[in-house]
Amino acid sequence: MLKSIAVHRKEFMRKWKTLVFFGTIFLLKTHLIFASGDPYPIGAKSWGIGNANVALADRNSVFSNPAGLGFLQENYVSTSYHARYNIAGLQTLSLTGNYNTKLTNVGLSIERFGDKLYNEQKLGLAIGKSMNRVALGLKASYFQAAIENFASKNTLLTELGIMTKFSTKVQMGFHAYNLTGAKLFASQYIPTVLRLGLSFTPTKQILLVAEAEKNIELPMIIKAGLEYQIVKNFYLRTGLTSKLNNAHFGFGFQSKQFIFDYALSSHSALGFSNHLSISYQICKSSSQ
Repeated sequence: MLKSIAVHRKEFMRKWKTLVFFGTIFLLKTHLIFASGDPYPIGAKSWGIGNANVALADRNSVFSNPAGLGFLQENYVSTSYHARYNIAGLQTLSLTGNYNTKLTNVGLSIERFGDKLYNEQKLGLAIGKSMNRVALGLKASYFQAAIENFASKNTLLTELGIMTKFSTKVQMGFHAYNLTGAKLFASQYIPTVLRLGLSFTPTKQILLVAEAEKNIELPMIIKAGLEYQIVKNFYLRTGLTSKLNNAHFGFGFQSKQFIFDYALSSHSALGFSNHLSISYQICKSSSQ
């Protein structure tokens, strides 16, 4: 009898854990937290400047705007960890790398969100090509979402990016996510998200970024960020996001070929999230 009670108790706890988990997912989605195929920003540098990174060509371009690959002169391998609101099961892990060739620049990305109860995997291949002051980028990703003992669905996501250098100090970027309107279930479309932004470098020590983001089903969001190099290879960052009541802070430093980035983001209702990235700069491109 005691054994039967223990089995029923274990089954009850498993079901309760599942209910709490999906209740949390629902709560987060009502607060516009990225899930179910939405483009979750990757990289602690990005989070440090409020995720206003669509006009930046850097080690996170594979995720933020594939056109940025066309302007990259270095090859990177990066890994990131994102812990959302200290809630178990809401972590995102990623791995990315890029390689520059004479024909085009290529990037590969891997993302995983969630745990055994609910998880999402995304494997992406991106290319970027520069033509003087303009760069174009394309990305295709295999996306899978799975619920334990219930369902597993997959689809193909596509992205388009454009980046323009107006001068050595000013860049503009545009990024379109999920152009084909892919969906997981018959009634659950993955959103199409459009982003347009600018980056401005008035001095070698200061970077200013701003962008507008429009999920076609939701109101527009305005994001802005600042990066300041206080000493050589050490950066402080901050950013703000409208609508979501988010604040962002972070720092980064480079030691030889290793780059470390950390960011802390806050939400007025859900609390704090931590973001950590480690990157390795392999070499400068021989083709550029």
